[in-house]
Amino acid sequence: MIKFYFIVLALFLVGCASERPKFKKEKTCSHVSLKYLNNPRNQNKQPINSPDLNMKLASTQKSMQLCYEDYKNRTGNDEFNTCMVVGVDYFGNLDFYEFSSQDVKLDETFMQCALAVTGQVQYADYGRNFILVQSYQFYED
Repeated sequence: MIKFYFIVLALFLVGCASERPKFKKEKTCSHVSLKYLNNPRNQNKQPINSPDLNMKLASTQKSMQLCYEDYKNRTGNDEFNTCMVVGVDYFGNLDFYEFSSQDVKLDETFMQCALAVTGQVQYADYGRNFILVQSYQFYED
């Protein structure tokens, strides 16, 4: 049975209470995302923990599962982490969005699928001046 797990993580917080390796943004997020997160201009942005946003992201699980299964069937990679970093500025506009992985080389088909799923969320509707870091952990059980 194939399972897909995702965890919404606030910046600098790590939360995964399973036997899987904990998400480490330095080892999973792209260099572009890490540069954005470490920029002093963005240090004043607050991590977001919005129940509404969490529900919206949870609703992407089924579609993201299909992206994963298609990718796994094409490449044979059945276990990897991805990192999504979203930044919303002081005016409530989306000023950064990056979906990536340092765990594996993601092909263009998977990226287009994942971006179509996660890009549908209207992050700017959930507040101003915040950062969201989300790990999607994919593996077969």
